Amino acid sequence: MYPDLIVIRISEPSTLREFIRSLGTDYVYAYDRKLLGVLVNKRRLWPSAKLKPGDEVVIFPIIAGG
Repeated sequence: MYPDLIVIRISEPSTLREFIRSLGTDYVYAYDRKLLGVLVNKRRLWPSAKLKPGDEVVIFPIIAGG
């Protein structure tokens, strides 16, 4: 349920939401539940943000303890 940290370079234009959907249902589920942090070129962006070839996307699990 908590995917590992991954760094991916974008090869085809898409929106951030479409890109996450292309990674599989586990990523979509975790992203929708705010269990994943996503940075594009070291910035947080909206799901509707347009990604260009060469952009760097970092996806990491958000795990909190109490």
